[in-house]
Amino acid sequence: MTLSSGVCLACGTRLSPGLSTCPRAPLRRPLTEGVRRWETGSCQPPLVGRTALLERLKWCAEEARRGLGRAVWLVGPEGMGKSRLKDALVESLAANRFEVWEGSGLALPGTPAGPLLELLEATRGLRPVAGVGRMSSAEAERVAHFLEGREWQGIPASLSAESLALFDALCHALLPHRGPRILILEDWQHADPLSRAFVEVLVSRLAHAPVLVLVLERAEGPALAPPTAEGLEVGLLNPEDAAALVATRLRPGWPREALLRVGAGHPLHLLHAMAFHEEHPGAPLPESGTAVLAARLEALSPTRREALRVSAVLGPSFPRPVLGALVGGLSSLAWLEAGGWLKAVSGGRYVMGTRAPVPREAVPSDAEALGLHRRAAEAYEALPEEARRRACAELVRHWRAAKVPQRALPHLLEVAGWSLAALEPVAALTVYRVALEVAGSLSLEAARQWSRVLWERMGDAHRLAGERAEAESAWRIALSLEDPRAVQATPARLQCLRKLAAVVLSLERYEEVVELSQSVGEFEASREALLCGSSLDALCALALCWLGRFEEAEARLAVARGRLLQAPYQEEPGRASVEAALHRAMGTLLMGQGRPGQATVEYAAVLRWTERAGDTWEHSTALFNLGDAYARAGDRERAVHYFQLALDLKARMGDRGGMAYTHHGLALLHSQADAPELAKEDAVRGLQLAGMLGDRKLKSLLRCALGRAHLRLGEREEAARQLQLAAQDAAAANARPELLQAQAALRALEARR
Repeated sequence: MTLSSGVCLACGTRLSPGLSTCPRAPLRRPLTEGVRRWETGSCQPPLVGRTALLERLKWCAEEARRGLGRAVWLVGPEGMGKSRLKDALVESLAANRFEVWEGSGLALPGTPAGPLLELLEATRGLRPVAGVGRMSSAEAERVAHFLEGREWQGIPASLSAESLALFDALCHALLPHRGPRILILEDWQHADPLSRAFVEVLVSRLAHAPVLVLVLERAEGPALAPPTAEGLEVGLLNPEDAAALVATRLRPGWPREALLRVGAGHPLHLLHAMAFHEEHPGAPLPESGTAVLAARLEALSPTRREALRVSAVLGPSFPRPVLGALVGGLSSLAWLEAGGWLKAVSGGRYVMGTRAPVPREAVPSDAEALGLHRRAAEAYEALPEEARRRACAELVRHWRAAKVPQRALPHLLEVAGWSLAALEPVAALTVYRVALEVAGSLSLEAARQWSRVLWERMGDAHRLAGERAEAESAWRIALSLEDPRAVQATPARLQCLRKLAAVVLSLERYEEVVELSQSVGEFEASREALLCGSSLDALCALALCWLGRFEEAEARLAVARGRLLQAPYQEEPGRASVEAALHRAMGTLLMGQGRPGQATVEYAAVLRWTERAGDTWEHSTALFNLGDAYARAGDRERAVHYFQLALDLKARMGDRGGMAYTHHGLALLHSQADAPELAKEDAVRGLQLAGMLGDRKLKSLLRCALGRAHLRLGEREEAARQLQLAAQDAAAANARPELLQAQAALRALEARR
């Protein structure tokens, strides 16, 4: 038998030099309805000695079909037959109308929650297909953000609450709406922490769902599975089962005992030992399974050895077209798959099917490795745009290994963007710091341009984490790196100014917001620039309202609205954010002018736009503002309704400050409605939250409301004590309006005495 020929590892069929696949392999066929698998079209080895495990898996599947969801961790060392057992289960479920959705822990290495991205894309879960009926429109938008790597708008009050909302949406995307479903996750030992955290949440919600979650993990001993999951261990074959596996291909004259000794009950080593004997019938068998692998590797043709050498440079998994581009075509790859050297996994990717010792001469030299990494990066960049974007972490690794770090910078931004889309700002900040180091090695002008972009993105990550002071600092650095020779403000500068103004406004430094807006100067009339300019004007109008300069605010709003009308209309979160800011500013202006009834219309519009923008923080603020407007307009029933909605949303987000202010609004509302007991209850709850935050200004407001409630209940001593404490808190916080309010209430109390 020539070096370029061999046998199919699974069935033992000889592969002549002209064949690239085993003739016994099943033809690739269209996926049946409800099945979202990556069809490999390769042979399957016989399944022996796993009857008990297969029956247990079938029982779990039957329980899931009845609506009693199950999670099973199938664990064992490499080559024990976990994937073969999984395939046997899927084949047995074909007649039971199970939906089969399959993913891999090796999909998109380096990308946060890569297995979930690939699984959801493979299922076409957002197109939509049958099975996603549990999802609301808001959840579909969250999953779209996640799948497309879009960064989040706004500043979540609680990142953990936003993450939980994302996990809710992903669970609803993956749980079936009608028929039973099996979710398969292979190579889970390579899964990232975010994917593991999500699967733990998913497993905790299976009690009444017709789902079987089957996780395959390579581990020596029990894996780290959730407490409610069942663990099944796949180990070595016993002597009888090993003999049965050899008997499936045994021919007269075969060294049966030698094969069993070399295989030692290891299914994959047994298959390789039989393949070696078929390829070299006159040669003695090596002494161990590892030696058999090395001997088979040594007998490969130079072309196929080169393909394996290149695949080792590519990493744990790689797209088929990338490896094909590096070895000059795809003709040898299918043969390597049939021979057991490459294995197809989820997402149209390959992994090394067998860990074989690499000869020293096969290890590329440093110069060769540089060239291979460069060619690999170029092959990745030649992929379709969507596939290339999702492989950004691999592109970064190859460009940096090729000693061309500047080519890695755009892809580093993509890596950080995926982290932000997955609500992982700490991971994004780590990537940005690496990118800053890389940018520092460039020419002076290129380093300045890249650093400006990176500092702005770092501000976005800090904003997502709720770190307003750090975000402000990063955006100020970004603005300082703008080209001083520019005559007009670029859209990038306007965008950074808009972000800075928003965070300064949230820090209640209103004069600075006005100054930032006035520092813009002239700018081009592009759509992006007009949107940013309009948003800046809206923020300035809001600041002017808080400063009591209502005429200036009204004029600024007119300018903002005019700029927005000049920008060509396009449905997008950015425009929705601008519309929300404009309506919020107009509502605040109307409130300041004593027209709360008209303000309710504006704040209701804010709700609609913040929902489109996906801005949870602004949405909760709009609910509070709408409740406040209805309260001042005398519509107590609607005011309580919107205050309660705001309170529920802020509680879900973990926004203690927002909850405290909402309790203050409810306390004032109950006081006006002559319900001092309810007012006292809300004031006490708000005071507890303000105490946790250490916000003495807020405590002063709530103590004042609590003192008034005590006074209405005839508890004058307690009222006096709370009002005195309110004055002390206001003085300590240097909050003059709150101090005057507390002092006025104390004087009114003294007058009653």
